[in-house]
Amino acid sequence: MRPPRLALAALVLVGMSQTASAQWVCDMTQEACTLLCDTMQVTFDIDPNQFVNPQSPDEPPRRQVTQVTMDDATFTAQAIMMAGGIEGFHEDAGALGSRLMIVRADGSARLTLQPANTRWVGMCARAD
Repeated sequence: MRPPRLALAALVLVGMSQTASAQWVCDMTQEACTLLCDTMQVTFDIDPNQFVNPQSPDEPPRRQVTQVTMDDATFTAQAIMMAGGIEGFHEDAGALGSRLMIVRADGSARLTLQPANTRWVGMCARAD
């Protein structure tokens, strides 16, 4: 006997909802700095449930956002999740500039701040 499709869909949704977001904690240093370098801590979390395809074409588009803290500043940014375990965020503040951070699966990270064009590099770890 085949299980009803609705029951299967419910099981899939329960499994997806149990996938918790994981917070990244990153220690960054300005790129190319060799002596008395500035440091910055960046934290953000990615919720994989935001990246699940809609169950129906009638569903509204999902926003893929994350709350980011960079030292004392907190802001909302567009979450990034790509193949190969790459995660990060992008925030565009128009004329004020933008922030792009990419974390590879091994935890190595790069952050670019515009318009100053400063680049930060560092390592991130999951604080599950």
